[in-house]
Amino acid sequence: MPLTVAVIAGGGFQGQGIIEAIHALPDGRALVVDSTADAPGELLADRYVVAPLLDAPEFQDFLLDLVRTERVSLILPATQRELRCLADMTARLSEAGARVAACPGELLDILLDKQALYRSLDAAGLPVQALVELTASAAFPLFGRPRSGWGGRDVQVLHSLSGLRAVDVEALARSYAWVSWLPAFEEVSADFAIDFERHVSPLTLRRRVRTSGGFAVISESEQAPQVAVLVGRLAAWLASRGACGLFNVQLLRTSDGALLVSDVNPRHGTSSGHALGEGNNLVAFLLGRDGGASRRPVRTIRTLEQHALPRFAPDAIKGVVFDLDDTLLDHKQWIVDRMRLAASRLGAGVDAPGLLEQTYLALEEGEHARLIDVVTTRLGVPALRDALLQAYRAAVPQAARIFPEVADVLAVLRARGLKLAILTDNPPASQQAKLDASEGLAQAFDAVVFSREHGAEKPAIEPFRAVAERLELPPESLLMVGDSVARDAFGAIRAGWLACVLVDRPGGRYRAHAGLMASLAADVAARTSIHPDLRVLPPMLRPAEQKGLS
Repeated sequence: MPLTVAVIAGGGFQGQGIIEAIHALPDGRALVVDSTADAPGELLADRYVVAPLLDAPEFQDFLLDLVRTERVSLILPATQRELRCLADMTARLSEAGARVAACPGELLDILLDKQALYRSLDAAGLPVQALVELTASAAFPLFGRPRSGWGGRDVQVLHSLSGLRAVDVEALARSYAWVSWLPAFEEVSADFAIDFERHVSPLTLRRRVRTSGGFAVISESEQAPQVAVLVGRLAAWLASRGACGLFNVQLLRTSDGALLVSDVNPRHGTSSGHALGEGNNLVAFLLGRDGGASRRPVRTIRTLEQHALPRFAPDAIKGVVFDLDDTLLDHKQWIVDRMRLAASRLGAGVDAPGLLEQTYLALEEGEHARLIDVVTTRLGVPALRDALLQAYRAAVPQAARIFPEVADVLAVLRARGLKLAILTDNPPASQQAKLDASEGLAQAFDAVVFSREHGAEKPAIEPFRAVAERLELPPESLLMVGDSVARDAFGAIRAGWLACVLVDRPGGRYRAHAGLMASLAADVAARTSIHPDLRVLPPMLRPAEQKGLS
């Protein structure tokens, strides 16, 4: 059963770091909730849900119903806008089964008002710049931040009051928090979590090497004991006031080495993925899990990656056919699990750790067909070959690992009225065993076709014809989704299918060479696209009327 974490307003870049932390959990499922139908987060989410606007009367009931139907365990805000709404809904959402990682309203009154924040931190003995009253007698230049703003939005530097009307001064004094302008300083960020029992996570300290658009695009791990002590004191102060959730803190290190708290964000920072890069999973910590067993200093670089999704004519695709191994199911994991069972049945005479290590190495070298021979030879026990082969063939794991996004993607496609099928090579008995161990995966499909039962494996045309006949759809209305250029892409396109999506997963068996495909098989390349996982399918196959196409 996956552990579902809902990320509110997570469709934009702000949600990316949280989604990555969720996916780093072995059973993590990212449910992204956003009011925007088209957003980058759709390519990252396991399930992307378009919700009413945050201030719409129906939003709260919508969210409560979503928590119940999707069995949400944890709710995380991606931005500052939804903090108060979630704080107000905490009790009701808890009754529905979800914990809300958001601070109580009284604390938000302080954290979301820069003037109140600076005064409270100063009263607690935490170092901040002194607030300055905006008057003609103030010592200019002054730096101002909107009291209710965040990040670098709408900041101002005033060198004097000349040129400002009295009404402007009054408005700026009321709506901004003003401090003395610092001509030189270095900014350090801290990311941490406070869980529901008010425990503070390990800290991640990072220095901004390069910023763009208001957030760090290159960050460097910071090893600074003094900074860690100050952030620890601040985190303890937050916890004592009932704080909960993910936090991003900005500190200024002045030219004389003094440290000042500049900002306290009661949510994660856009660049907080640096914490995960260090091995500090703050979402795992909120869930009561070990979020940072292994820590290492890193340099993280954020890039804008472009995904080109093919678009099809309205209603052109009526069916989607999936390969099984390494497309829906983690085939290497299945093989290792079988080998683990085989080793246990052979008893103490087998070096089980060595056997599994050599199995893994052989798989990474592509030695699937000769696996038993390769492993026993490398272990120096060729006499074990027949017994190991027999034990391996008899071993059937109780569970097969399906890739995290599979169930949600299939549910979305089925809800859109598309017919779904599996077309898989390898012996039918072994493939059926995988399906039986896959928590009802086969029931999500209209047809399951084993290619060997139709005379030949992919890329032969016969199994492609067979699955089209089972779905009662013409070949030109079908999309193939697989991981092999030779088997899936060549087979489908040469069988007259409309297109193919190749999944290029980390750890997969096949890696497509797009350049060679384009130069040597242009007809296949023109109708084939390569993507990291199945999350591209819902936006790719969204009905055309929702995209303004005709």
